[in-house]
Amino acid sequence: MARKPARGRGTLLRLVGAGVMFTVMADTTATTLAVGLMQHGGADNTLPLSDLLWLTSAAFVPIAALLATAGRWADLFGRRRVLVIGLVIFVLGGLATLTVPEWSMVLAARAAQGVGAAAMIPASLAVLLGELPEHQRRGAIALWSSASGLGCLLMQAGGGWLATGFGWRALFAPVVVTGMLLLLASTWLPPGLPARRDGAPRTRPDMLGAILLAASIGALVLAISKATTWGATCGYLAGGALVLLALALLRSRRHRVPAVDLTLWRRPGFAWGWLATWGFGVLSYGLLALQPLYLLHLGFPMIEVALWLTPTSVAVAVTAWLGGKVVRKLGPYGLIYVGATACGGSCVVALAQSGPTLWGLAASVGVGVGVGALAPGTSMATTLAAQPHQYASAVGAAVMSRMVGGAVGVATVSVVIGHPFMVGPMGGLASALAVCVGVSVLVGTIALIKMLRMPHATGEVMVLVPRRMLLELRMQLATVAAEADALLPAQQAPGYPDGYPAAYPAGYPAGPPHAVATQAVPQQAVPPQVGRGQAHAMRPGSQPRVHGGTRLARTSEGL
Repeated sequence: MARKPARGRGTLLRLVGAGVMFTVMADTTATTLAVGLMQHGGADNTLPLSDLLWLTSAAFVPIAALLATAGRWADLFGRRRVLVIGLVIFVLGGLATLTVPEWSMVLAARAAQGVGAAAMIPASLAVLLGELPEHQRRGAIALWSSASGLGCLLMQAGGGWLATGFGWRALFAPVVVTGMLLLLASTWLPPGLPARRDGAPRTRPDMLGAILLAASIGALVLAISKATTWGATCGYLAGGALVLLALALLRSRRHRVPAVDLTLWRRPGFAWGWLATWGFGVLSYGLLALQPLYLLHLGFPMIEVALWLTPTSVAVAVTAWLGGKVVRKLGPYGLIYVGATACGGSCVVALAQSGPTLWGLAASVGVGVGVGALAPGTSMATTLAAQPHQYASAVGAAVMSRMVGGAVGVATVSVVIGHPFMVGPMGGLASALAVCVGVSVLVGTIALIKMLRMPHATGEVMVLVPRRMLLELRMQLATVAAEADALLPAQQAPGYPDGYPAAYPAGYPAGPPHAVATQAVPQQAVPPQVGRGQAHAMRPGSQPRVHGGTRLARTSEGL
């Protein structure tokens, strides 16, 4: 159990954790604005769109490829250490993006920023959750999630002015500044070192497995992202990625310090949260890619597009923050269900519109509300299902799932817009919105099934009682009962001359009640801290486990 940090350190932990997500999302938004600006003549550009899109892919692929590995290494080598390394790489890549002249060097700099972001994301949330007490972790995840919406909002609000006055490279200047500030603040963070058992041998992690895992995820994301332009080549690339992934998992089954922590997938609820996170990635990235494409198709300039998207970003930031307040009543999967319903309903409203209207603006806000509810809900469903020493691994696996789903969402939207299955002047847009409605139904169904399978996921109040404490309480109650029997007048039991049988059942203390009262009963103090292995949760009506404790569920009849 994490000790409650001092007020100043707790504030610093939250600022750094939220600042990382703020910076990464601002960087992603800056890339989207830069591509749109260069494509539509807002900058001196002679590159085709296929080359411009590499500005996004150059950072997106390394992030998705290295998230799971970086999270695993953060748990093994120290979370602050991995966070600082990621910040250094990210800032250096940003400086290169601002200064290098050649386009190929710009793409290399963006790839370096992707590597740094992959290390920053899981380490930032893990060091935050590892130092906060359990009752503050849901609020911390909500703050961490809402910071991404705030970063998107501020970049959209000020990015148009920066790009118009100083060029598209200026969009990355605020990101570099915030990265430097976070690097300075991270020096005061606790180290977040892994807990080592005394006498346990030091074993090197599976480096080959980590390389195989990163290569497989990177190749898979690249194949999905370029499916519309590379054709059959993407099929071969995806097949090779699956082979590499199978090899990485096979090595993880045999290595003592595997690249993939397979025990994480045996945790109750983690696989469900991971699947919901994948659906959230498909939905959110698909919708966020669809909105600017639609507005640019109608002829809006980039600055006005950013203004139209501002209400969506505001709704994402506010809803994600409020999600931390209501999750105690709804539970993570209840929050996921609400978010999926809001996204699906907003897409249905948008389908009925033929252009930018007030109803269309309301639908855009509804999308922001849905995404804002899904972000903390999916993060809590995956992260809090892990043990404290697995937090970074869980965050890395969850965000990797979201990124892979995002690649699927963007590619699907691009294909459907080019080959619509609905007719009309806006058939491509309507087809993409219909796909988003289907994904919303899928994510909502996953959340609903999970809530029905585990009733306590909807906010049931639970009390964990260590087994050792219950045994101590039973011993004390037995002692009190024996002393009470000794104070009662002796009554002769029928059939026994002395009132008590000569032989007592096995395990029962021999002798009359007064003899029991005089036996010494060890009075052991209840340990102030009980490890997680000494307690477990039990559903109401289920059988208790031998190695754990008991969970008392609050019902209408009491505890």
